[in-house]
Amino acid sequence: MKATNGYSGVQIALHWLVAVLIIVAWFTGEGADEALDMIEDGGVAGFVPHVAVGLAILALVLVRLLVRLSRGAPAAPGVPGSWQVAAADWGHRLIYLLMIAVPLGGISVFFLGLEVGDMHELAANALMLIVLGHALVALYHQYVLKDGLLRRMMKAG
Repeated sequence: MKATNGYSGVQIALHWLVAVLIIVAWFTGEGADEALDMIEDGGVAGFVPHVAVGLAILALVLVRLLVRLSRGAPAAPGVPGSWQVAAADWGHRLIYLLMIAVPLGGISVFFLGLEVGDMHELAANALMLIVLGHALVALYHQYVLKDGLLRRMMKAG
């Protein structure tokens, strides 16, 4: 993957939009359960915010991935080859994997009727925990290490 000096405005906007949508999806998950119960009882669910947000996340993450693959991303701070740089790299890979897998799991449950709801919920909770860890590490870099890491995701460079 290409390395750049900073993130583009599009990358920054997609990052924060997807972050907000992940939080919204996590907090609206119970609504999807209620909608599934209605469908199982022979009713019609109507508009389900959790499902709409999940589909939006999937679409935006695919755009985000294409932008990242074509434009690249700044190198992780630290010594190349160090465990910290490797952890940052693999952490981002895991976040991208879950940002795609969780909505696909939701699609499997809601639209395909597959019995993978528990796995979808577990993966969503794992995504939230990893995203929270990601945020805490970013804050640690910004306020403890004072390396300006967080500014990279605030201002296009």
